[in-house]
Amino acid sequence: MYIRMTKRNKMIIAIISVCLIIPVLAFLYFEYRREVERKMVYRVPGTSIIIPLGRHFNLGLAVLIIVALTPYTVAVAINTNYESKIERDLPLFFRELAESVRSGVPLIKAIEEISARGSGPLREEMRRVAFRTALGVTLEDSLKMLTDKVDIYSTKVMSAILNEAYASGARVIDVLETAGDVYSVLFAFELERKAKIAPYAWTVYIALILFLVISTVLTEIFFKPLSAFAVGVPFLKGTIMSDIYEVIFYYVSLLESIFGGLIVGKMRAGKVSRGFIHSIILVSITALFYGVLIPIISRFLPFPKIKR
Repeated sequence: MYIRMTKRNKMIIAIISVCLIIPVLAFLYFEYRREVERKMVYRVPGTSIIIPLGRHFNLGLAVLIIVALTPYTVAVAINTNYESKIERDLPLFFRELAESVRSGVPLIKAIEEISARGSGPLREEMRRVAFRTALGVTLEDSLKMLTDKVDIYSTKVMSAILNEAYASGARVIDVLETAGDVYSVLFAFELERKAKIAPYAWTVYIALILFLVISTVLTEIFFKPLSAFAVGVPFLKGTIMSDIYEVIFYYVSLLESIFGGLIVGKMRAGKVSRGFIHSIILVSITALFYGVLIPIISRFLPFPKIKR
């Protein structure tokens, strides 16, 4: 299945996102009100900025980001999978088509026979092309219907090649064989490029994990003992609060997760939209670290809890 990103489909995805976001926003609102009543917030001096310190509220922000990105990410993932299967099958499809034409089968009949043999998105779409041509639609118009439905670069190039092969007459075999060879080279190049880019993409994940570890060490080993010490000193009391640093580090991690994921998508696929899945994964790692690992670490460290 391919989801074409028309205005209508984008609107449907946006509506689904809003419907999923509303319950999370309601939870965040009531949680924020409760934290204000319990004075679990920090007002930045000289500004109107209020930083909630409650773990439930801040974890809700991560859930909000994940929920907001999920519908569009699912659509992009479906299209990416569909497109990759088509690109992977194109070299073999052109070679089989060339061999079939060489044996004396007309091009349109060869398309029908070859698309009926295998499975996958490309063969299914070409079966529809063959069916439309059998009903009297020209090959050019049938291929245009395909590109209108599956609006990706691979189908547009494939349609142009098939139209050129159909119009070339005696040179149809040469056109198809050349297309198969070119697509084989391009597919091999793309695999090699992804293999070379993969280590750089992993650095984003490693950088986030290192930042989470270092920020946890700073908070638990440095700021919390310093906050406990400041409580007993009159002129330092209330000036050093480890909870604030923990939340600030968490917010920075969320920002790093979102933009780092987009960078990974741009590096690996050349499209920022392909990075939403990485942003969701990175935000989930950050939320897991903040909501599960940090409380466990705090429980086993001997530093006293700070009373403000």
